[in-house]
Amino acid sequence: MLLALGASVSAVHADESNVALYGILDSAIANIQHALDFSASHPVANNPNVTKGTNSATGVLNGGMSATRWGMKGQEDLGGGTNAVFLLEQGFNLASGAVSNAALSLANNKSTGPDMSADSAVSGQLFNRGAYVGLASGSLGTLTFGRQQSFFLDNIAVFDPMMGSQAFSPIGFSGTYGGGGATEDSRVDNSLKYKLALGDFALGALYKFGGVAGNATAQTGVQLNGVYSAGPLAVQLGYQALKDAFASANASGAGTLAATAEDTKAFMIAAKYTYEQLTVRTGYEREDLSNPSHPAADQGVTYLFGIPLSAPASVNAYPNQEVFNVYWLGGGYAFTPALNLLIGGYRVTQNDYDPVNCANRTQSARCSGTLNYYSLVGDFGLSKRTDFYAGFMESTVSGGPASKVANTPPLPSETSNRIIALGMRHRF
Repeated sequence: MLLALGASVSAVHADESNVALYGILDSAIANIQHALDFSASHPVANNPNVTKGTNSATGVLNGGMSATRWGMKGQEDLGGGTNAVFLLEQGFNLASGAVSNAALSLANNKSTGPDMSADSAVSGQLFNRGAYVGLASGSLGTLTFGRQQSFFLDNIAVFDPMMGSQAFSPIGFSGTYGGGGATEDSRVDNSLKYKLALGDFALGALYKFGGVAGNATAQTGVQLNGVYSAGPLAVQLGYQALKDAFASANASGAGTLAATAEDTKAFMIAAKYTYEQLTVRTGYEREDLSNPSHPAADQGVTYLFGIPLSAPASVNAYPNQEVFNVYWLGGGYAFTPALNLLIGGYRVTQNDYDPVNCANRTQSARCSGTLNYYSLVGDFGLSKRTDFYAGFMESTVSGGPASKVANTPPLPSETSNRIIALGMRHRF
């Protein structure tokens, strides 16, 4: 494909280039019913989902509806209908001015705080949201190399009822869903991504190189994606499988991370239908997590995101395959061109993946359970580039997932949470 794209370049280059600076600035004042302190480094600043903490907290959320970011993108006309293309994009925290760094939030805090901390692919890289270069042809498609967004994350922005909101959507806040089970793989390093438009269809494939000496398949991955869009209807179907993905967590030692290595497989199907002012969005994702294919290679990793691991990565976290089923349904109604109402419901189920210890139905983190979320958002556009929004999300948890978010004594566990937020977003 690369040779075909290169061959299509005219011998006489047009030598025309176009570079654009762009970004989104999104900040919201939020009250979270059960929360730890707001973080100056985490990409969102606090967790709107069911989480640790017994007190409410009010502060500035970074990116309620859209992640705050800036970037540069451009293209050069190479002739013959082919362009060289590139993108460099960085997420940062509007309230503090700091580069978004989830790994730093984990390294600087315990699981009980004082600041909120959580895993994310956006962890202090210079261009933490994306960095790639490639070739684009109107007839042959687009081929790019670098750090790139997963197809699942692409799809969530389109098919999520809250359109990927970090404050009001669990699949928007957590990159786990965009990563097919591992948030680090919502943005894929060392990847080759291909997209092709064929009439009403958009097809795509991504391959992640592992770069492990002596083992060509360790820490690799593949993604396949297809979207059909015609008139008011759009339907998406996708699959991805990654070997030796990493999940980061708080460690016992200050300034370090804990890590779990895992293989992930995921399937997503979603749809969107528009009728006059009404848009309905629905979807389903299944995630399968298991012990990694190459444990020796994974335990040789000593740093993640430039932060040392406190111990070799865990390679036996799954007695059996852990399965998540994720369902969502909702949509939006445009009362006027400026005023939109969004509503959404989400349900996540987890299986018993440790049947020996779950036989007595104790509240083990490895036992079955559910998470439920309900969201409502009103958005008012002042102009094409600037809007205000207000909304809330309520969440509940039971069974095994409740144990995963249970607080360490003396803090009691909370099985529900609620966020209310008022924000402003500006695009440039």
